[in-house]
Amino acid sequence: MLRWCQTLQEEGWRVHWLGVDRGRAVPLVNQKNMTYQRLRLPFLQGPWFYVFYNLLLLVKAWQVNATIYLAVDADTLPALRLVSWLRQKMLWWDAHEWFTEVPELSDRPVVRWVWNLVLKVFLRGKVQCFTVGPSLAGIFQRMHGYPFTVLRNMPALPQEGVPVPALAPPCTGPFILYQGALNRGRGLEALIDAADLGLPCPLVLAGSGDLDFKLRSQVQSRSLQERVYFTGPLPPAQLRSLTEQAWLGMNLLDHPSLSYRYSLANKFFDYTAAGLPQVSMNFPEYQNLLQEFPVGWTLDDCQPKNLVRLCQELWEEPDRVRAARLVCPQAAAVWTWANESQVLVDKLRALTP
Repeated sequence: MLRWCQTLQEEGWRVHWLGVDRGRAVPLVNQKNMTYQRLRLPFLQGPWFYVFYNLLLLVKAWQVNATIYLAVDADTLPALRLVSWLRQKMLWWDAHEWFTEVPELSDRPVVRWVWNLVLKVFLRGKVQCFTVGPSLAGIFQRMHGYPFTVLRNMPALPQEGVPVPALAPPCTGPFILYQGALNRGRGLEALIDAADLGLPCPLVLAGSGDLDFKLRSQVQSRSLQERVYFTGPLPPAQLRSLTEQAWLGMNLLDHPSLSYRYSLANKFFDYTAAGLPQVSMNFPEYQNLLQEFPVGWTLDDCQPKNLVRLCQELWEEPDRVRAARLVCPQAAAVWTWANESQVLVDKLRALTP
């Protein structure tokens, strides 16, 4: 969403951002054409969270007489669809994921039915729809009857002359990097099992999430402190510095969720932008991208023995890793937000008199 907001500002739009106050110490500094508002809620999870969130979002959004209301994912759609109807203004909807097919809902058919009903009720009328990849765009168009514009979350080119603060890795020598949320379904348990079986170099997990305590406990109980390291959450510039120093990046998913299968993780492009070869899942979006630029390899599953086998093969054949690393700058010059956001810019300029 930060890249969305930056593009809107660059095109002369004023942005009012509404989000949930989760007590995170992430600075959001108001600017000339950009204001932030965090909403405090009595619940931060469960059904009452979504009820109160949409009620408060409805009130706060009504107070902003916007030209466009932009809803992100299904959980903000009811409130912003209602406001756009009441004010007779445009609604844009950005579907970041296949919301009803996320792992958290895989064994909750009633909840999935409710969210599908929400989409049927509120996704009607004139809506400009976006999503993160071609596969989901095709699926959503068949499901909802709207054309979906693909807007992939690609990184911005680093600003020339702006130094990147160096970050010393938590270990010496080459290391394998996972960056992102430490959450269910990301192959993290398999990575720790692989480190136990014998990855060729240490594993660094950069991020935080629901599995943080569990993963740290596993590492300690198996005496893997010299093989697995945690950095916690890092500012973007420091994360970029750490990524540039890694030997291999990991982009794994180990849940049968359809949302995961057709997803396109931000880290895929972030690794490439930092010149880091990677291992991704053998899913449609990654297959297509790796045919365009072979910046890494794919795995059919997250079995620890298969992770170890592939990493050992690459360790013993450094020319393969070197070749992928050489392709990264070529891919990074193409896979940029400057190129990808042009479709958004065109739609914005079509609205300007």
